[in-house]
Amino acid sequence: MSTTSTTPEANAQYPMIKMYTNHGCGWCHRVHITLKELGLPFEEVLVDLDNPRPEWFLQLNPRGLVPVFQYTPKPSSPTITLTESAAIVSFLTDLYPSHLLPSITPLGTSPPSSGATSAAHLKYRMTFFTDTYFTKINPLMFKLVGADQGAPQSKIVDDIITLLETEIDPLLVDAAPFFGGSQKITVVEAMTTPFTVRLYDFSNDEIFPASLAERMTGPTLPNFSRWVKLCMEHPSLTEPWDKEYYVPRIIERLPLAKKKYAAH
Repeated sequence: MSTTSTTPEANAQYPMIKMYTNHGCGWCHRVHITLKELGLPFEEVLVDLDNPRPEWFLQLNPRGLVPVFQYTPKPSSPTITLTESAAIVSFLTDLYPSHLLPSITPLGTSPPSSGATSAAHLKYRMTFFTDTYFTKINPLMFKLVGADQGAPQSKIVDDIITLLETEIDPLLVDAAPFFGGSQKITVVEAMTTPFTVRLYDFSNDEIFPASLAERMTGPTLPNFSRWVKLCMEHPSLTEPWDKEYYVPRIIERLPLAKKKYAAH
């Protein structure tokens, strides 16, 4: 375990945030992006995922998973401990309205305004996109890890590209440059980029077939390829992922990973 801080000296205008994390974890990466976009300083505690979790960590999260997120609104307030990345991102975007999600004015008993309806529809579309990606595409990434090289992996690559063409690419038709025509990154990019960037960076003919990266950014996916390349160049979306450090480590641990995901 090691501790670093992205916080200036304690400042009453900010909550106290501590995140137990690992920079190789895509689920943690989601929360890092959200904190950066919201401008919230935080302390991070790096957790070694290669060894059994110590007892003190299991007391924070008996599942032994990162991220674990601790939020203290004020020095005199009790600390809230949260787990599961999607729930943490939802907690933060509820507390801090921003460009990540559309703002929806409370309706009361009045009929919804056109602006409120448009905002609610955009939020629906964001939820639909994220749910589609993580129910249809992301499971195949782990299946690809467990598959043998050659024909078994090639078949999964074909499945990924087919699903990107039919399920994901049409949902990005108005990404200009980001989801739904937003000029700034949204919660869609925050939630999905940690996994699209790994899908791309692992496509080196050692972990995944190189053809996956080529086809992800090729002409058969005009909307997705444009969008995913832009996301992979955005500093908020790629920090703290370090391809040069983590890809060789994944290669070293690939035999164990294949055993773990072989049944997926």
